[in-house]
Amino acid sequence: MTRPGRARVALLLTVVTAALLTACTGTDADPARADATPTTQPTSTPTSSPPPSPTTSPTPSTAAEIAEAVDKWYTYGGETAMASLIKEARSAESDRPREAFELVVLDFGGLTEALSTARLMGPIPDPKTRTAWAAAIEHLDGAVREILDSVPKGGRTIQSPQETGQMLRGWSTFDEGIKSLKAAQALLNRRFGLKPSVDPWEAGA
Repeated sequence: MTRPGRARVALLLTVVTAALLTACTGTDADPARADATPTTQPTSTPTSSPPPSPTTSPTPSTAAEIAEAVDKWYTYGGETAMASLIKEARSAESDRPREAFELVVLDFGGLTEALSTARLMGPIPDPKTRTAWAAAIEHLDGAVREILDSVPKGGRTIQSPQETGQMLRGWSTFDEGIKSLKAAQALLNRRFGLKPSVDPWEAGA
């Protein structure tokens, strides 16, 4: 039985769109390519909710207060949420189609769950890091929706040129999400000394 959020799709690529697809795969969004395109968008929710993002009250304003609040956000679920989002984005990107008429299995279920968990954590207390983190969530979520919408309709198994173009736009948005995700992680490390014990971008992490 095919699991929800999973589909085999043969991609119809013209010479131009095939070249664009190849170009997209060369972005620095890669620590592990991502792919996913189910016929129906997964609506799964995380099996367990992390504790609410701990922030001081009132809203932290001084450098010391912000640093303390960010440390609490990271310690009480933020690190786990970020690592999970990176892992699932890498997993989705690993099946990204590379060739014309390639039969692929596109699965965004895990990424959708990770995005839900990331939202539950709430915003990062530091403004700069918060912006990058929010952009990562927004871009990855938008990419999932656009790629899913590019799946052939009406029982077809081959994408039309228009659907292929939509898919390419979705993967371009996905790449922007990866860039923002890397930026958020780098800011946490550089500004607050917060670094995961195991690098989630490394193969096998």
